[in-house]
Amino acid sequence: MKKWAEQITAEIDAKLAGAKERDLRFFRLDEFKRNIHRIAEFSESCTECRHFKTDVEAISRKIDEAVHVPGPDRRELDRIIGRLSNHMMKAHDFYAPYYYNYLYSFFGMIAGTVVGYLAMKIFPAASWAALAAGFTIGLVAGQIIGGNKDRKIRHNNRLM
Repeated sequence: MKKWAEQITAEIDAKLAGAKERDLRFFRLDEFKRNIHRIAEFSESCTECRHFKTDVEAISRKIDEAVHVPGPDRRELDRIIGRLSNHMMKAHDFYAPYYYNYLYSFFGMIAGTVVGYLAMKIFPAASWAALAAGFTIGLVAGQIIGGNKDRKIRHNNRLM
């Protein structure tokens, strides 16, 4: 199976040899190539990864046109990259860098703001200070909890 992934990535590299680095980053092609290797690794045990193999083979034949010419091929490439990334996150536990840090920080800010607002209503003397303190405490708590989860993901080599 590794041979399949190496063949597809070599084909993609050959077709995109003269492409701009900015285009390659914009279309997340490095992530796409890493996910191709993951498909090869998981395709024996995961039926959805086996289905992705045919999609990847089809888009790799016309990837140069998808990158250089706007149209249906570009939309198909973007759709496949997105679906493949979502599958890797949900089924195989690969995550983007700082995924949990951003997620928990957001929810921590919301929860802290709500708690701060309630404290502001209960203790009117500390009106805006309670709201600001709740926001800050929620943000810091989200950063700490999310950072710990992201550290575990990096330690287990599960970064997208």
